Amino acid sequence: MAFIDRSEEEATVIDLVGDGSLAEEPGTEDRIRHSFEHLLDAFAALTAVRDATGQIVDFRVDYANDAARLVTNGAARRSGEDRFGESLVDHYKRELFDEFCQVVDTGEPLATQSLDHIDSRTGGKRLLRAFEVRAERVGDGLAVVWRDVTAHVLLEVELGRRNRELALVGEMVEYLQAAESAEEVFDVAAGFGSRLFRDFAGGLYVQNESGSIVEAVSSWAGGDCGDQVFAPEQCWALRRGRRHGSLSGNEPLRCAHAAEGDAATLCVPLIAQGTAIGLLVLAPPGAANRSDPTPSLSANEALAVSVCEHLGLALTNIRLRETLRNQSIRDPLTGLFNLRYLEETLAREISRCARRGKPLGLMMLDIDRFKGFNDTFGHSGGDALLCELAALLEALTRVEDAACRYGGDEFVVVLPESSLDVTVLRAEEIRQAASHFTIALDGSVLSGVTLTVGVAVFPDDATDMPGLLRAADEAMYGAKHAGGDRVQVARAPTNKA
Repeated sequence: MAFIDRSEEEATVIDLVGDGSLAEEPGTEDRIRHSFEHLLDAFAALTAVRDATGQIVDFRVDYANDAARLVTNGAARRSGEDRFGESLVDHYKRELFDEFCQVVDTGEPLATQSLDHIDSRTGGKRLLRAFEVRAERVGDGLAVVWRDVTAHVLLEVELGRRNRELALVGEMVEYLQAAESAEEVFDVAAGFGSRLFRDFAGGLYVQNESGSIVEAVSSWAGGDCGDQVFAPEQCWALRRGRRHGSLSGNEPLRCAHAAEGDAATLCVPLIAQGTAIGLLVLAPPGAANRSDPTPSLSANEALAVSVCEHLGLALTNIRLRETLRNQSIRDPLTGLFNLRYLEETLAREISRCARRGKPLGLMMLDIDRFKGFNDTFGHSGGDALLCELAALLEALTRVEDAACRYGGDEFVVVLPESSLDVTVLRAEEIRQAASHFTIALDGSVLSGVTLTVGVAVFPDDATDMPGLLRAADEAMYGAKHAGGDRVQVARAPTNKA
């Protein structure tokens, strides 16, 4: 096949329309102009306007395409009379004028970013547009391109926000895992709530033990979310056990506890072991608290739900730990501390009192003729008597004291920093109070209960735990042999310190 030199052939115009009419090939200048006018990026050609000293005082707009009208305030595309200072939006003029002058004077190209904000309806600033600005010197002027990167900037801001939130949530979870009580969980929630939801007014509410009221325990960003104390029935979230409301105000039903006139309120319950025990409330803030740019409402609503799930899980774990701990240190019948707890506590308190040079009182109690109660009233009667005595010990001891069931019908009470005289006085109060017991059981009345109490004091009677328990036990059995229903110390009164 023969080689054909296409360069020698005449140019051929192909009819793509199909109607037989052929348009003439446009000129190069028109093609370039047509391309610039249809660019998605804003493009402008500027010429420096100088004063008598040669200082640039403005730029003449020689050309601006359609997209450039966003930033040149609608200047004519090819007027040749428009001025940069007059046509450019004030924000961009203040931000870019000096940089444009430097490009013309030095010849160094410019690559920067320009942000434009507006005031949002609820106050603060909201990102309106973001442009990537590039400028090159052309003669005694420059060519400028503004590329709209608003979506990209907003995405970067949102990703940065999400990363910060994830880091904060991770830090919060670490503290929640180390929390030892429900109070510490609420403290952690309050501390991190103000950081996670800084763009919103918020508050943390907790139900009391009886579940009759809900009370605010912390707030942030003004925290004006409504009533500080209210009944659980006033909150739809607590009644339904799921989130209620919206930060956008789209929820038709409003909680009765919400702030008056504030329809945009989000309530998320704290669920522990299937029961709502608290509440997180969020509401839009005032202008002073709004950050830039404003985060999406749906993202914050999802974050609130996630935070409450972590809090509910932490509260559930604490309750389970407390249950297991109580099972390990509490007597299942009387609810008093058991022998294991007694040994741990007594050893610790002896060491603490030794360091501080303080005494420690110990009383060992035994129910007189307890076997006779069991024989007469059965084991249920004996159990009722043990529980009644346990309640008496809890009522007549201090918070720092430890009332323990030692075994069978024997009980031990540890009284830190109590002298012999104080310990004997307290033992007498317990013995006399027990003598007034009247317990009704299956139509029968249990009465005439007496106690025998042995008292020992650290360090006078012993300097270690086994010795102190032995001294109190010997004093108690000495009183038993003397007829019972009395308090006896571990040594003769003349040996008191």
